[in-house]
Amino acid sequence: MRIEAAGEEKSPVNLRIRTSLKNKAKSLGVNLSQTLERSLEDEIRRVEQREWVETNCQAIEAYNRRIDERGPALAAYRSF
Repeated sequence: MRIEAAGEEKSPVNLRIRTSLKNKAKSLGVNLSQTLERSLEDEIRRVEQREWVETNCQAIEAYNRRIDERGPALAAYRSF
């Protein structure tokens, strides 16, 4: 899943990385901008998922307790 919309404007970013890491990436033809964008998208996704779980943890636990106690909704009408 891409966070960036197609054609979205890009901004210059100034950051510092180890020289040896930059040199190795350059020698291998790694595109630093694309790699950083993908890595940031992955990290943003992980953080958002973790925050979602933390926000909804109590509701999920309550729902699971309800299922354990009463069974799934409409279970009496199952034919399998």
